[in-house]
Amino acid sequence: MEGSIHIATIVASRGNRGEVAAICPSGHPERLEGLLAAVLEARDGSRRQVRLRRAWAHRGRLVVHLEGVDSIGEAETLVGSRLYVAEADLPGLPTGGFYTFRAVGARVVDTAGRTLGRVVDTQEGPAQDLLVVERAGGGEALVPLIDAIVKKIDLEAGVVVVDAPEGLLEGEPVVAGDGQ
Repeated sequence: MEGSIHIATIVASRGNRGEVAAICPSGHPERLEGLLAAVLEARDGSRRQVRLRRAWAHRGRLVVHLEGVDSIGEAETLVGSRLYVAEADLPGLPTGGFYTFRAVGARVVDTAGRTLGRVVDTQEGPAQDLLVVERAGGGEALVPLIDAIVKKIDLEAGVVVVDAPEGLLEGEPVVAGDGQ
């Protein structure tokens, strides 16, 4: 959805009053507690604005009670749907935190400043988020967003500095300043 950020995917009904459980790509459902409105994208791709009666974190998931959804049966029809909000409506983050989607488009360089590629997407991995990097030498690589590999992220400059293990971003590095 243009201009909107995917914040949760509904994975199950919960309780008997129409609540649903959702997984958040951020891995931090507590950041969405108190959310009042969102856009619901159904499995068929249709979208509609929804109001939330309540949203809270529970056991690593976001639990949501949407207005007009009052039974288990109604909640079960929402499984597989996705919730979105406008970027401007995202909740604030702790100091130093950032939303990983903001790294998309950043140039990836090694610790010597050589261009290795560009971030083209992000993914939620089983243990940590991943940067999808289009390598300068061709192809894509998944770079774990961990301190041991990603040394610095400068969103304002559009640069991600990595100290990648051999083979992760293989291919000829592009010399810094060559127009890449």
